[in-house]
Amino acid sequence: MTEPKKNDWYVAYGVYSVVGIQLAVSVVAGLMFGNYLDKRLGTLPWLTVVGLIIGSVGGFYNLIRIVNWHRDRKRP
Repeated sequence: MTEPKKNDWYVAYGVYSVVGIQLAVSVVAGLMFGNYLDKRLGTLPWLTVVGLIIGSVGGFYNLIRIVNWHRDRKRP
């Protein structure tokens, strides 16, 4: 069994805080871009909803990808 490194919790804290920030930013960016397109094209609220969904899917995809990377990195 390997001895845990002194700063492992720093790495975990950094990874999971970045994941949360990236999830929030992708959802908000999708929402804002969809709203911008809605105002330009006059299709309110459809592109806002589509942008929100695309941002959410992209954010959750990135969340799963990073969490799996961190989990695999910790395995011996």
